[in-house]
Amino acid sequence: MARRLSPLLLTLFLLAACAGPAEPARPKLTLAWVSKSLGNPVFDHGYNGAMQKARELSNAGPYAVELIAAAPTSADAVEQTRVLDDLIARRVDGIAVSCNDPIACADPIDRAVGAGIPVMTWDSDAPKSGRFTFLSIDNHAAGRKAAELLVGAIGGAGKVAIITGVPGGLNLEERVAGFREVIAGYSAITVVAEVATGEDISKGVQGVEEVMQAHPDLRGWFFAGMWPLFADRGAMPQWEASTRAGRLKTVCFDTLPFQLELLRDGYLAALIGQKYWGWGYDSVQILYDRIVGRRAFPPFIDTGIDIVTRNNVEAMIRAWERNDFQTPLPPP
Repeated sequence: MARRLSPLLLTLFLLAACAGPAEPARPKLTLAWVSKSLGNPVFDHGYNGAMQKARELSNAGPYAVELIAAAPTSADAVEQTRVLDDLIARRVDGIAVSCNDPIACADPIDRAVGAGIPVMTWDSDAPKSGRFTFLSIDNHAAGRKAAELLVGAIGGAGKVAIITGVPGGLNLEERVAGFREVIAGYSAITVVAEVATGEDISKGVQGVEEVMQAHPDLRGWFFAGMWPLFADRGAMPQWEASTRAGRLKTVCFDTLPFQLELLRDGYLAALIGQKYWGWGYDSVQILYDRIVGRRAFPPFIDTGIDIVTRNNVEAMIRAWERNDFQTPLPPP
């Protein structure tokens, strides 16, 4: 006796028959986006850009683009090497990386290239590696611009100090070198300290306050990164008091919303901004074009910088509110 199909099974059978053969699965393209460390808001913004571009490429093209975001827990060159080697072992199709150290990063990049995985760098380079391009601002020129802004803010005379991150980070070293070049041309300005924070907030705060205590007549700070500013207000009382009194001026890298508020409130003289969204959004497009279209790129792609002062800070605040970074800022 023939067995009858239940109404549910019969319906599913008829639907499958009408649907025809299933569409073949699209080929997958796995791209890795590697930042210097976890928990840094500038990298979070770049990650969001990378995710957006991966979605756009998946929706528009023949490949299902999968994005792997990876980073060491802290800005550690050895740990970042392990992250890169893990991605090589996973046979990703392409890697975009911001290098903690140009020398330590070179070997794993070359291992990836040797395994047939194209690698590009963004934000911080490994120029002696086999990466095919570097997407960034001109850090040396940006450091020079920061010095020009600080010189103008302090009237061309006085003691100044520098905050940087991990020693050996090429992007930071280039910023500091450019800054020092300009300052060297002013006999009335002296660099009295350079503090390496290791990209650690507490070390940045401690370094700022120690320098302020040793040099109460300090006239200016150059923050090659914003690490000490992540601390709550009141964490750097000497820096804040001297700033409020008008004796101290600070020029800082990056233009995150909390920094814009500090500038608007008079704690910062000027900010040098980078293209954070593009670190991810543009990197994913570049990798895709390299892999799928075999496109050639120049060794360096200059994204340009944003200069923010009291004259155009409101425009940059609106850019963040609208997530619109394509509209040019008014002059600083």
